[in-house]
Amino acid sequence: MDVVLEAYKDDTYTITLNRPDKKNAMDYDLLHGLYVALKNADNQKAPFVVIRGSGKAFCSGGDLLAFKEAQDAEALIDAEAGVLHDGIRLIRNINAIVIAVIEGVAVGAGVGLALACDLSIATKNTIMNMGYRRIGLTPDGGGSIFLSRLIGAKRFNELYLFSRNITMAEAKELGLVNVVCEEEELETKLAEMIKDLNALPMETISSFKDLVNHSLFHGLDMHLDKERFYVSQLGGKELFKQRLEAFFKKR
Repeated sequence: MDVVLEAYKDDTYTITLNRPDKKNAMDYDLLHGLYVALKNADNQKAPFVVIRGSGKAFCSGGDLLAFKEAQDAEALIDAEAGVLHDGIRLIRNINAIVIAVIEGVAVGAGVGLALACDLSIATKNTIMNMGYRRIGLTPDGGGSIFLSRLIGAKRFNELYLFSRNITMAEAKELGLVNVVCEEEELETKLAEMIKDLNALPMETISSFKDLVNHSLFHGLDMHLDKERFYVSQLGGKELFKQRLEAFFKKR
């Protein structure tokens, strides 16, 4: 089974994370597939890129079972963070409007992936959660730069330190999503969003994104490197294994 699906139709390049049995948890193959799909979309000069998940879930973050079973969790996490961050950089620099379609759950690096996109649409029953502190890790996937700069230090600290769920009503209020709709309205609302975007000139997009990156996300490259360093370092400690064992016992 392909863990990332790609389709290009009517100016929209759709990238679907496809591990539905894992709620599209990120492993190396999925992250590499995401990066390759983004490169393909860029090569096709697609004006719109949609990133979504199969099985009515966006992304549940890193594959914790794979971390638990890994002989060298530090090396695995480092490799996965590296290719994830390559994908995040590409989302921010691709000459396309990138839209996240968020259903079910967006946890951990799934939050960072969603926030890296230019726009997002979510179903009302979706839950976001930073998740990292529950297993003794710091954020990756740009989560600690995107979220903190979008909502401010105090609110970011709250969401990381308490690791609490964010409803889509709160996410809309905080500016983390643009559109919240009923599940049965999702495809119609997404099509309407793309139609409205396509009605306006597209030649500004590359320059517009460059301005946003310099205004809101300056220092992104260095920050992603710092995230990768900390998350892989913590992942190599014996305490991380203990946290994972405790996490799976509670489930």
